[in-house]
Amino acid sequence: MSYPNSLDESIRTNPPALLSIGELAFVLGLSPRAVHNYVARGLIPRVKLGRRVLFRWTQVQASLAKLEKAGG
Repeated sequence: MSYPNSLDESIRTNPPALLSIGELAFVLGLSPRAVHNYVARGLIPRVKLGRRVLFRWTQVQASLAKLEKAGG
């Protein structure tokens, strides 16, 4: 899976409130597979709307901050 063509660098500095898996992967500098793995491990929260999986940027930031504190 590759990143959507419509993404530009501005999304990294100002992400929207809801992100697709490709967008989140792009913002975090990860592969979409890595995001899937973090979700499966319960490290990144997701919102499921039907078959669509989205991520609330504020919740992702909070989860990453918790991980950072726990690891450091």
